[in-house]
Amino acid sequence: MSSDRHSDETLTTCTVLLVVGTGGLTHAAPVLELGRLLANRGHTIVFATHRTQEKWILNSPSYSFISPSNIHNMGDPLAPEQEEAHYAALQAGDIRADYKRYFAPKYTIDGFWTADYHHLLRIVKATAPDMIVSDFFVEATRDMQKQFGIPLAMVWPQMPYGMVSASHIPGIPGFQVDALSSEHATLWQRIRAALRPFRAVTTVVPYLRWVKKMRREAGVRYSLAGVTAGKPDYLALVNSFWGLETPKDCPPLLQAVGPILSEEYPELDDELRQFYEKGKKRKVVYVCFGTHITLPTEQVAILMGALGDLLEDGLVDGVVWAVGKLQRKQFQPLLNEWTGGMRAPVSNLLENNSDRWYFTPFAPQRAVLDHPGTVLFVSHGGGSSVNEALYHGVRLLPIGFFFDQPLNGLRIEEAGVGVALDKARLTRGEIYDKSRQVLLDEHGSFARNVERMRHIARISARKKHHAVDLIEEMMYDAKFGLDPNTGKTRPMHLQTADARMPLWKSKNLDMVVLGGLAAAGFAGASYWFYSWISERL
Repeated sequence: MSSDRHSDETLTTCTVLLVVGTGGLTHAAPVLELGRLLANRGHTIVFATHRTQEKWILNSPSYSFISPSNIHNMGDPLAPEQEEAHYAALQAGDIRADYKRYFAPKYTIDGFWTADYHHLLRIVKATAPDMIVSDFFVEATRDMQKQFGIPLAMVWPQMPYGMVSASHIPGIPGFQVDALSSEHATLWQRIRAALRPFRAVTTVVPYLRWVKKMRREAGVRYSLAGVTAGKPDYLALVNSFWGLETPKDCPPLLQAVGPILSEEYPELDDELRQFYEKGKKRKVVYVCFGTHITLPTEQVAILMGALGDLLEDGLVDGVVWAVGKLQRKQFQPLLNEWTGGMRAPVSNLLENNSDRWYFTPFAPQRAVLDHPGTVLFVSHGGGSSVNEALYHGVRLLPIGFFFDQPLNGLRIEEAGVGVALDKARLTRGEIYDKSRQVLLDEHGSFARNVERMRHIARISARKKHHAVDLIEEMMYDAKFGLDPNTGKTRPMHLQTADARMPLWKSKNLDMVVLGGLAAAGFAGASYWFYSWISERL
């Protein structure tokens, strides 16, 4: 019997709807992994996604637990040219310089709500799921929860934005720019974090109006904006872990359960294996900026020059660089260059005619990170990449571009497993110096912290089974919590009672007022009595 299955076979099997929209396979992978574990426990898995993304299921034996007949279409994804423009806009934005420009691409992603909402109405009615597990980008799943009473688990790559604030974390959760906590933050950093929301008002207010208009045009009159008492009203599963995330007190509906990783992943192909074996490479730098980051030519030249310097100085003996189609175009102006310490023009390197450079349109990332010869990962710092690097014990040199990436750079430095670079001030000298600092590791702190985090990540990775336990708890609580006589459902068993109370009651403001009146009355009576006694003495 699979270890993922319950020993108690009397538990009811249910139908679980997995939902993934924009964001690509990176966003789908943790949702699908939870679906695999649920399937191993006997549940029927239904999958809804945008057109063409069903290939993830149909082309991979890893997802054979989903029948093709249980795959449902949620409409068209972004067109390739729209997707390219969207991520270029995200990459160009900088929350430190221009909040309006940084925020603008959100309209593109959130604009999918209308299509997602109408398609999910159809899919939910057709499949009657007992539970929904979705990526956090698909906001329409919250509408399904509200309208149909279907319990929802939403997978976040980090602690959700704007929820569960803590006095020791400056500013709004998820929007830290230069300090993860107040512990080592200066007074000025804390003040800036507190004032940052006011700077965003002129950007956020028009956005909220746009969302309200979009929802009303679809016939939806209620709002999902109010998360009661600053807590989620659904099961929020965070694909990260304490040690990387800044610890704070969380309600039962918010759980850090990452890294959510599969035990199986593609191995090195023959060419990559030969590259590592040739010259017995033991100090390889792996460079990958994910699916959506495209470095401009000038930054490509800067990075290649710094990597060439590392090779020439013997700090590393090989470079593996995953270069997609769009990124490859940015190499074109450099083809005849002999950048930095190159022993051949860039055109020769791109064709893998060097025994020190290996370029590939796709790298089996986890196999590369797991190879003992990989000593440094130059990355965009996306949540999945950071999780995988720490799980496999590789030091990081992140260049955060947007969303959670710059924040992950802070987390990497705080954890002592790497040093972050600033996309706005990227220089060849800084890349070389910080790479040298991490690689030489004069005091051994990077090695110790990487090993510390590798152990923590491996243990925490077991929590994906706990995540599935929580999903089942939520599902059974809703399934058997309905009173057929009254038609009412019991409150969620993981939801704290204050989330269902008015503010005055949850904060005991009535008792505070009553106590204040009592104290004032006692003080007045005491004064009167003192005055009365004084007159008679």
